[in-house]
Amino acid sequence: MRLAYWTIFPNVHQRALIDALRAAGHDVEVCYYGHYDAYRARLGWVEPATLHPQERRVRTLRAARAAIPDYDSRTLGGYSHPVFWANALRCALRRQPWALIAEKSQGRARSWPVRRLFGALVNRSAVAAFGLGPEAVDDLARGWGIRRSKLAGFAYATPGTPAAPRPHAGFRFVFAGALTRRKAADLLARAWAAYAPAHPEATLRLVGAGPLEGCFEGLPRVERWGVCPPERIDEALADCDCGILPSRFDGWGMVVAEYARAGLTLIATQTCGAAEPLIRPGRNGFIVPPGDVPALIQALEDAPALRADAAPLAATAPDRLADALVRRLKGFGEVWVPPRHHLHVAAGCWAAGGGLSESLAETALAQARQGLRVTLAFLGGQPEHPLVRACRRAGVTVWVFPRSRPNALYHSRAMARALPRLVRRATQVHVHGCWTFPVWAAAGWARWLSVPLVCSPCGSLGPASLAKGRLRKTLAWWCFDRRNLLGAAWLRAKSQAEAQWLHDALGRRCPPIRVIPNGVDAALLDAAPDLPRTKTFLYLGRLHPIKGLDLLGEAWARSGLAAEGWRLVVAGPADGASPPSGPGIDCPGPLAGEAKARALKAAACLVLPTRSENFGLVVAEALWCRTPVICTRGAPWPELGDFWVDVSADALADALRRFAALPPEAREARFAPLFASARARFAWPLLALALAEG
Repeated sequence: MRLAYWTIFPNVHQRALIDALRAAGHDVEVCYYGHYDAYRARLGWVEPATLHPQERRVRTLRAARAAIPDYDSRTLGGYSHPVFWANALRCALRRQPWALIAEKSQGRARSWPVRRLFGALVNRSAVAAFGLGPEAVDDLARGWGIRRSKLAGFAYATPGTPAAPRPHAGFRFVFAGALTRRKAADLLARAWAAYAPAHPEATLRLVGAGPLEGCFEGLPRVERWGVCPPERIDEALADCDCGILPSRFDGWGMVVAEYARAGLTLIATQTCGAAEPLIRPGRNGFIVPPGDVPALIQALEDAPALRADAAPLAATAPDRLADALVRRLKGFGEVWVPPRHHLHVAAGCWAAGGGLSESLAETALAQARQGLRVTLAFLGGQPEHPLVRACRRAGVTVWVFPRSRPNALYHSRAMARALPRLVRRATQVHVHGCWTFPVWAAAGWARWLSVPLVCSPCGSLGPASLAKGRLRKTLAWWCFDRRNLLGAAWLRAKSQAEAQWLHDALGRRCPPIRVIPNGVDAALLDAAPDLPRTKTFLYLGRLHPIKGLDLLGEAWARSGLAAEGWRLVVAGPADGASPPSGPGIDCPGPLAGEAKARALKAAACLVLPTRSENFGLVVAEALWCRTPVICTRGAPWPELGDFWVDVSADALADALRRFAALPPEAREARFAPLFASARARFAWPLLALALAEG
């Protein structure tokens, strides 16, 4: 192929691609229309003294045609720039083949009309449009309006072979780049100030210079390497362990590929184009939201447990990129399909958030463990659920937004600004709950941008939930929630009872409903040792009026089991209700993690006296741990048979006495079928994939 390749200036990465094209037998003429700016000069970039015979500096189309005799018979390829646009327009008029290569644009409003006009030109006459990374391809589709049939993924080439870092003491992080606001040097300084005092073995190396150097004054164990030209970057990275690029925006972020080539683990932000192609979250690095200092601190803490992985570098190999470029220019190649990316949005994922928070975090965690790209977005202001940390370690990108005034309905201006971009990058948007601003905003953007929407009411349409704040919820239903549910691709119910609530609320226009229960954290529950069963009835959950703790206290007093040596343990966070008190009742407070698993395995029976529940995750956890269950009809567990009782103190007291009268062997035999079915019904890997379908 004869190619006329337009780009800004010579650099080592495009040199690798051009050399690979020539090595494959292609005739490549290169036109450079710019010079190194002051920014790159500060980073040590030096203009080459000489150029290849088939390369020259030209600023106009006329100069290029004069320098290259057969210019009009070549395929044109190059980077988005006014100089290149003049070339593209001429190619369109002459029916000369051409292709666009573009990084992700910064999305400035004033450039939107120009991008749309040029996108229309691409659709009419270009062979292809190459986006440097998934973010750039998505930007070409959404921001430029380029058809999917024209799109193709691309990358900057990474020359050389991966190297192992030199052995050294401690753990060394490195940041290479300009110390500017766009590169978020100020946020890195804040994160290091919080991280360094607790980790005396860690050091931070700064490779570069810039106006924000002063942010690192006085911080412990900061090495200043200074300006380093691209040809010597391997020397600066050779004895480091983890590379960081916390940019607020980076069209590609070439240094991420240089980190990977040097054998480092990687930390980069979601707005960095190279992050998704090169980082396998939770394995060779982390992708964190831009501007999120707590997420960056956690990535620093978890990075030493990771291992470098050279496999993603295959996506930036020069020979592979050269072959992909030529094949697409010749009309081969598949239609671009966006990678599967699941966005979960809720008002909160908090430690005191009950079953909704736990199931939300478990869903995101399970999908990430199945290899899916997952983003979790919710509001801060309360302590996060413990599983959120596990989500970040597994590779989930977690966005935590501050609440804004007015405080009603969980309003957040920061979330409102970020949601359009998050929704555009998703292949499925999953909203959890009703009646809150985050759910309304995410569902509205999903419908507007035609992204498949999945709604999980999470018990919001149950009779007990609707009875509380009826006027406010009626207004919200007719203004927002009903429209969102009707516009969903499908609805998720966690039980047959919740499916019926949805049918009753939406009528004949109800979208398809799929009953997918919550799963359990099998690894956590199975890791706890089996313990001898004690004469204990256990309640696990929020101390909330809807949970029926007043009924449980009255039933316990009527049963008289305290006199027979039985105990009632009420464990959970306070949430508007007081725990019952009396003889034989213990209240140890919230239980989580291993303590929760041990309590389930040591109890003789779990009791759930709830007035209304759309699922009851703790019941599934108890059955997984082979613990019998007594539950009221406020939760959808008819398979419990005669231990699924009316919502009343008398029915609970009778069930407690009947269970206590059974010998241990009879209890095991009575619940054995439920124990077996729990292993098949509540395993997260299958449930996570079921939620990702459609």
